[in-house]
Amino acid sequence: MAAIRLLVADDHVVVREGLRWMLSTDTDVEIVGEADSAASALEAVAELMPDVVLLDVHLPDRSGLEVLTEMRERFPDVPVVVLSMADEPAYVEEAVRAGAAGYLVKNAPSSELLLAIKAAHSGQAYIQPDVTRPLLMRFAAEVRTPGRAVALSPREREVLHHVAEGLADKQIGVALGISESTVKGYLRQAYDKLGASDRAQAVAIAIRGRLIE
Repeated sequence: MAAIRLLVADDHVVVREGLRWMLSTDTDVEIVGEADSAASALEAVAELMPDVVLLDVHLPDRSGLEVLTEMRERFPDVPVVVLSMADEPAYVEEAVRAGAAGYLVKNAPSSELLLAIKAAHSGQAYIQPDVTRPLLMRFAAEVRTPGRAVALSPREREVLHHVAEGLADKQIGVALGISESTVKGYLRQAYDKLGASDRAQAVAIAIRGRLIE
């Protein structure tokens, strides 16, 4: 299988060099381009059409989140993983609402960086577990607790609990000893019962309704 073609957009040379070093041991990912500004990042995406973009939120000429919004409009098939120094829920929420396929803080280990890149490439989302729960609690405060009693099965609760911890479907399957497709099936059932449209909303409603801890 061909390596995931990654574009790294960060204005600090040392960060880009560090990322290149961190990813050099994994043959599944290949850095095909680098950018040090918003303008060069957009030009690089148009020229290279990478499989995934790793985007710093602080660029010298424009906000990385503005660039993210433009990238999602111009290149909807190219997922973007946001890299940031900030772990506050407000920053994470803004990135997610702008269309980020993932969110990592810059102290994330290489293992999590690879998980986020691979999840984005496979059409999933990955938010670093350290910042996932505060974000979901913020979402929970915005959603209505279901007016009717919701009965999730023990397995559905387990799956949602792992989602709240930031695990991707494949990781949840490994943890529970079931297939990735079975995990997706439990998630769909939970969505239907909770009246949710996505992972974040399902977990937020479940936390708000005390269906998971």
